Amino acid sequence: MPVNTSMRVRAKDLPVYPIGMPQARASGSAILPIREVAMMLLMEKLTDKPNWHEKVFDEAIVDKWRQEARTQSENGLFARIMQGKQVYSGQIPMPQTRIVSDEAFEFCIAELRNKAAYYVKTGLIPTLDSAGNTIVKSDTFVSDQLWDELKTSFETLRADQAGNVDWHPGTNDMVQNLVHPSMYPFVFGRSGFIFEEEVDRENAFASVGKGSIVPEITRLPDYGSRFLNVAWQPNSIGVVPSEYRSSQYQWLPTNVTFREDGTAKLTSYVNNLYPRKYPAIYEAIEHAIDAAIPAWDQCLRENLGYRENVNAGRKDSRFDLITDASDEDDDLWTTSMVWEMPEDFRYNRFAYVDPDRIKPSIGEQIHPGEWVEGREAILPEPKPFKQIDYTPPQRLREKFKEHGLQVIVKMASIELTPEKPYFPTGSWHVEGQMNERICATALFYLDSENVTDSHLSFRMQTSSWLQDEIRTGQDQYNYLERVYGTPLGYGSACLQNYGDVRTCAGRLLAFPNVFQHRVSSFRLKDATKPGHRRFLALWLVDPHERIVSTANVPPQQMDWWAESLPDMKREDGEKEAVPESLMTVEEAREHRLRLMHERSRYEVEAERTVSSVSYNFCEH
Repeated sequence: MPVNTSMRVRAKDLPVYPIGMPQARASGSAILPIREVAMMLLMEKLTDKPNWHEKVFDEAIVDKWRQEARTQSENGLFARIMQGKQVYSGQIPMPQTRIVSDEAFEFCIAELRNKAAYYVKTGLIPTLDSAGNTIVKSDTFVSDQLWDELKTSFETLRADQAGNVDWHPGTNDMVQNLVHPSMYPFVFGRSGFIFEEEVDRENAFASVGKGSIVPEITRLPDYGSRFLNVAWQPNSIGVVPSEYRSSQYQWLPTNVTFREDGTAKLTSYVNNLYPRKYPAIYEAIEHAIDAAIPAWDQCLRENLGYRENVNAGRKDSRFDLITDASDEDDDLWTTSMVWEMPEDFRYNRFAYVDPDRIKPSIGEQIHPGEWVEGREAILPEPKPFKQIDYTPPQRLREKFKEHGLQVIVKMASIELTPEKPYFPTGSWHVEGQMNERICATALFYLDSENVTDSHLSFRMQTSSWLQDEIRTGQDQYNYLERVYGTPLGYGSACLQNYGDVRTCAGRLLAFPNVFQHRVSSFRLKDATKPGHRRFLALWLVDPHERIVSTANVPPQQMDWWAESLPDMKREDGEKEAVPESLMTVEEAREHRLRLMHERSRYEVEAERTVSSVSYNFCEH
């Protein structure tokens, strides 16, 4: 059965690809030093250079990079590392020493040479990777033929939909949906459902009217606990919060099997993509899935149980975790000149902390005062570099050959005009809700015209119980705050920034759904002309589980059914009755608005939960 209703989903030892919902099982990151995040950002920037995999072995070029790392301002770098942190003035000042030290730089070059060898072999670049979590990018892995197929697919759909453009609600008519899973989703209590996966791609309309209407799942008394041990912390009590999973809607994936040669085959229809009308687009999507699978192999981390993971590439931080630190340990500090404020201007981080215990630090300025001898935190250096094997220990094609995969498809175009020249920053989110079990994303950036660069930023949640691993004195954690670049007292969200990746045309970008991410703003380059950015998104459903798909739900589009009637004449010649499971466009749009409202509630609740979970060092 494709719905998670069996007792097996509650077994604690089931493997799972984690989902980055608040406090979800195995979805957290280790806390990373600011120096490590700086190293990841540096390597991300260098791997964007043309022929970086050759340049990294050229000592003259590397020496130029080395001098730049020693001399360029690190203000912007520090700002990116600290993005979104609730830091008060002077609490975590920018280090006076170089964040990218000579040792850190040499480590980066050694790692890039390691990655260059893997890139030459595979065409894939693991980036922003640490502690078992990684993002994958490539500007060469996707063939020119596939890019052409995808661009042709987009132009075909845009031409066919020109008279009835579907602008995504809430985007000020800037995001055009060509294929979007929020239209005609599975609706509990409304959609037709066939228990066996028998709705195939070629004869999907023959199944219209078959099956039964599934009752609202809220009538099942244990629904909220069904995902608890699969995707929640082992020690959690109760049920998955209602905002995190839907009892009314579910995006519908298409089923994917593997041919004898290992290539992907779509066996059920792609929701909102008419199967009979667009066979060439179906073929292009199959080819895109073939390209996405190796990238997913590279970035997915399978959790087998408590702290037992299987993943490719780097499994730990580049730095040793500090286990014992106190602000009173002079060995952790060096002397520097800092600006000290008068007593009545001295900044107090927390109302209950004695101001005399707050050490002066660089960055406390603007106020009256004088230069005095102060202290600068000594930032740790990375561990000695060791070669990393980036080869995936398991592959989706082999691991799930028998049952195949399920993939949700989205095709969209962001259209800017002189009247609407600016696209705003998106919100932090993971993809889907718990009942959709999305475990990974693959983004194909087809085309960008007359728009500025844009990036995807990534962050992860961390454990709030860090104080169990680090010994420090009461309120003696300012050194740790400077090393890790995050407040460690009450009100400090347990979040780890990983950095950002450019979303340029011709790029494949893949990442696991443990990362919260958001798109940066961008605008027209020439404000007198229109511009656009187009992309294909493929979302992989955790193949350890099977969810309701288009193989269980006959097409719900009333207009599709009407077009198919000439091929489905009744033997007695009577007029075909309209099956009750079909929806008009107007009804589908109403459901989309409700679905979006439901997901907005989840995003608000998730952000509230993430922001309210704090480190507890002040309880020492």
